Amino acid sequence: MAAGGTGTFDNEDALEWIGGFGADGANAIVEAFDNINNLDPTDYIEAEIAAHALAAAELVAAARDGDTDRLPEDAVASLRENAAKINAAKLLAAGRKAVSRVLKQSELRELWEDSPDAEDWEDDVRDLLERLKG
Repeated sequence: MAAGGTGTFDNEDALEWIGGFGADGANAIVEAFDNINNLDPTDYIEAEIAAHALAAAELVAAARDGDTDRLPEDAVASLRENAAKINAAKLLAAGRKAVSRVLKQSELRELWEDSPDAEDWEDDVRDLLERLKG
């Protein structure tokens, strides 16, 4: 996997998505989760869609627990502006479902499988799932 690291925002797709988050707020998160959760269980999840869902899940987790350490610096202000709406939208269950699907079967997972950092990536995604537990 060609990325700067195993974290959610260590890839271009997630960074691109987070750049548009401020303008769309909670609606962008809902859309990112729906792009996965509305697929049939056997449908293929492309890497870009998976990366967007992970980025959205990071925002939901940060809005819930206040831990912004995993977010890019320029996203923290947008998160703070939208945190109440994100929490009010009750996105934890949708986020858990989307992240679980990415972790189980997605192009993004396949890209990481051949990497020496695959276990670190998986641990990072599992940590995100833990943060999304309500």
